[in-house]
Amino acid sequence: MNDQNHDNFDPRLEELFAREHTHLPAEQFATNVLRAIVADRQHAALTTRVVQVAGVVMLITLSPLLINGSIWVATRLDELTAAVYPWLASPLVLAGAALVALAALATKWARIW
Repeated sequence: MNDQNHDNFDPRLEELFAREHTHLPAEQFATNVLRAIVADRQHAALTTRVVQVAGVVMLITLSPLLINGSIWVATRLDELTAAVYPWLASPLVLAGAALVALAALATKWARIW
């Protein structure tokens, strides 16, 4: 039945097999989808680089303003802490903070978060 001799094959069958056993042509849909994916990835990479460069340029451009702003905040920080500390030290605020801490621990123990 499984004869290793090739002389037993029908010549028409061999010719049909040789003619029909070819590679399928590339599917246009798959080619278009792959091209779109590559283009989208290239666009995303380019967009990421442009945003990074814009961020660095903006940081360099705004650095004098940011330095002046940090100096202004540092000079006003003593006044702010002097005004806020007495309020934070009041018994009502301390009780509220303790209540919030207790609620956070209770929800953690109850695995709500």
